[in-house]
Amino acid sequence: MERRIRYSSISAYFILGVIIIYVIGHLINRGVNHMAPNIPTEVVRIGPIDAPQTISGIIIRDERVYHAPRDGQIVFAVSEGERVRSGTRVASIQDVAEVTAINQDMLALDQHAMRIDTMRHDYSDPNVVRLNNHIRGQVDNRAHSFTSHNLSDLYALRDNLNQSITHRNQLIISRSMHAVSGYAGEQADLIARMGVHSTNMYARSNGIMTPILDGLENIFTLAAMETLTREQLNFTPDAIPLFPPQYLEANEPAFRIVGNTWYIAAYIPNELIRGYEVGQTRTVFVENPVIGDYIPISMRITHMEMYTRESRVILRTSRYVMDFMHRRNVNIRMTQAVEEGLKIPNTAVATRDYFMVPINYIHGIIENSVLRYTGEGNISIPVTVSEWAGAYAHIRSDTPGLFFGDVLLDGQGGRYTIDSVHSVQGVYRANHGFADFRRIYTDELIVDRGGSTLLCPVRNRGLREFDSIVVDALLVTDGQMIW
Repeated sequence: MERRIRYSSISAYFILGVIIIYVIGHLINRGVNHMAPNIPTEVVRIGPIDAPQTISGIIIRDERVYHAPRDGQIVFAVSEGERVRSGTRVASIQDVAEVTAINQDMLALDQHAMRIDTMRHDYSDPNVVRLNNHIRGQVDNRAHSFTSHNLSDLYALRDNLNQSITHRNQLIISRSMHAVSGYAGEQADLIARMGVHSTNMYARSNGIMTPILDGLENIFTLAAMETLTREQLNFTPDAIPLFPPQYLEANEPAFRIVGNTWYIAAYIPNELIRGYEVGQTRTVFVENPVIGDYIPISMRITHMEMYTRESRVILRTSRYVMDFMHRRNVNIRMTQAVEEGLKIPNTAVATRDYFMVPINYIHGIIENSVLRYTGEGNISIPVTVSEWAGAYAHIRSDTPGLFFGDVLLDGQGGRYTIDSVHSVQGVYRANHGFADFRRIYTDELIVDRGGSTLLCPVRNRGLREFDSIVVDALLVTDGQMIW
């Protein structure tokens, strides 16, 4: 009986102990869950992926070439890239030596005429005297405006004085001209000589002026663009000098006026343009020579001529005309669905920096370290190699005790200075309750659509379908607990 009671007591204590352990574990679990931040996660799924294909095309512009009317040096009245209206004087073709001499003669003639009587203080012409008195009276009558800061009166005074002084000077010059024998005849002769040695050139249409020409403006024209051959569209012209001409002979190209509309003509594989029709507007990725990257441009399809495998397509736009002003060849990208990819949110992508260290400077087999030279001694610093990339190891740039510019030792007399940082992209996987950074490879199979990124599964074996990843990479750090 006593033994039975003793066994019952032991069983009761055992059950009570189990209950206590369960309660304590539950409380600890709740406490951890309460303290851990609420980190949203998402399951990686497979989605469609597009692979871009680069296509070469030719740029055709609404442009008009202007030719020199005579031999001479070209002098521009407007700058490169400036928009002009029809009738604007764009340039002149001059015999520089003759024009300079004529301008000097005209200046000397005017100065000679002005010197007569203009330096006399007792000028007796009653009209000039009356105008001088009128000018002095205007200043005296409105002197209070300078102290009262009455700007409207000051502006009115300025305008009246300009008119009065101009009238007075015209009277002086007129009298001086009559005082100089043959002034009008000499002036007429100089103007006639100027016309012989200088010819103005005017814009005949609105557009953008540029003196840079590639010599193909009369080949790739709006009228001929629908009949261009495959060889012409694959033609690569020689590089053109990006500076204007100085001296021209008669009928040589001087400059061009470019309209705001330009075209791309190219042969495009039929599988890339399924469903395309004339009149539709499509987004085309065009290689921009200014920024060196492909930019999306909305372009209207103006012509399509289908063949067995390819179609001759002409696209039109009015955007970025200045960026492509001096380009004739252009690369464009269309896309086609080729395989499935890993779909992840764009916000899940994080960037981390790594030091690239030669593998012979990494010490240890299981636990790795580097030997840092300090000048007074050497320090062994534990490191974690995130990736072995050929002859280099990737070590996180925020490794404690390791900094950019540090000198490392290989133990055999060699020294290596950390002088480069390699940035990689990745996501934080959350399969086991903590954030685990996994690198991703963003090659040409990556596309962006609707806030999601698609990755090639073959290139990203560290990430698999149904893996759980952190949705917002800014909310976590590597190794952080996630519940």
